[in-house]
Amino acid sequence: MVEHLEQWKRPNIVSVMTHWAGAWSMLLALYFGLNAVYGSGSRQEAFVAHAYAGLTVLGLVIVRLFLRTMLPWPKATAGSSRILLLLAEGMHWTLYGLMLLTPLTGWIVASSMECCMAVPGLPSINAVGSALPIGRPVDAMTAYHVHVFLVWSLLALISLHVLAALVHHFVFRDTILVRMIPVLGGRAGSAPALRSGREYPTAPT
Repeated sequence: MVEHLEQWKRPNIVSVMTHWAGAWSMLLALYFGLNAVYGSGSRQEAFVAHAYAGLTVLGLVIVRLFLRTMLPWPKATAGSSRILLLLAEGMHWTLYGLMLLTPLTGWIVASSMECCMAVPGLPSINAVGSALPIGRPVDAMTAYHVHVFLVWSLLALISLHVLAALVHHFVFRDTILVRMIPVLGGRAGSAPALRSGREYPTAPT
């Protein structure tokens, strides 16, 4: 009984909110980034919006990492596969790494384009890098190619992340997706009932 109650515990609401805020920020960053390169409108405006959305992702992932260290995440159920748990953990930490590195490389690019694509209010990362032992950051062209590579890697991993969540919900019929979407709370109890024929109460959010 305790195992099933643990299964239905939700992550803290701040973590859930930052998760979805980060997801929407990444979609906006992608949209404005594609507009800056391929769109027919103002490239400057699209680039600035892309930069701000990317910086929002950077800030939110830092908050997420802080929350993961300060607030416990609901434990996996006892019957969960160890291999699947390791894969999920590896995917999450790889996502965090990409969400940090992608906007940072974009920041390097933006810092080198003051002549034509300046981002108001964005400090130059060169000033930050010059104060560190590593010296000057990598050049803008290298950063741009790395940034594009990281963007597509992030999109591929997010697609796998979404696919895995859907498999958990529709194939394994567990609570992974339900716990991260508050509006699905009204369906609590249906997944355990389908698996065992018994209903278990939901844990309080």
